[in-house]
Amino acid sequence: MEGTGSYGASLARFLARAGVTVVEVDRPNRQARRRSGKTDSLDAVEAARAALADRQLGSAKSRDGNVEAIRALVVAKRSARSTKIKSPNQIRHLGFTAPEEIRHALHGVFRVRVAAVAGAMRPRASSDVVTYATKTALRALGRRVLALDAERAELDQLLVSLVTATAPRLLGLLGVGPDSAAALLVTAGDNPEPLRQGHPSSPPLRW
Repeated sequence: MEGTGSYGASLARFLARAGVTVVEVDRPNRQARRRSGKTDSLDAVEAARAALADRQLGSAKSRDGNVEAIRALVVAKRSARSTKIKSPNQIRHLGFTAPEEIRHALHGVFRVRVAAVAGAMRPRASSDVVTYATKTALRALGRRVLALDAERAELDQLLVSLVTATAPRLLGLLGVGPDSAAALLVTAGDNPEPLRQGHPSSPPLRW
């Protein structure tokens, strides 16, 4: 099969549970595909030829177990990190052009504290419309950052637990923490055998 780690994941899982041996076939050569055209039938024939010739084969990703759970958590954590970077900058930018009352409240506040200060603002509908709207926006952004901090802490706790259970020896390597270990596990999937420590002649890496 092609794409056992993405679009073919469900079918690969179903076949594996039914006792069928599934191998991963690389995508067809792009130059050959351009010459011959692209159709599902041609792709299927090329995959079958690669399998019969024992060419460009690898173990299929199972997309279950700890590694798949780690991958899901890594996706969520990356999204949280991206949003976390943007929101404090948006708070700062809003503060630059805000009414004087708000600018004074944010003046000199360190970056690590700006979300808490913004999240604690109390907009009043009776105030000036710009002040009310700006405080409302700042409060929403501040609370978003605080919520993301709590979310990332929960994700980190789960990641550390899963990575430790899956690859304790990997975490024991110098300079390898939970995040880098998780990234390596997701990249290697369920098949770490091709990975080697440091040099091609080194023994395969074992989790």
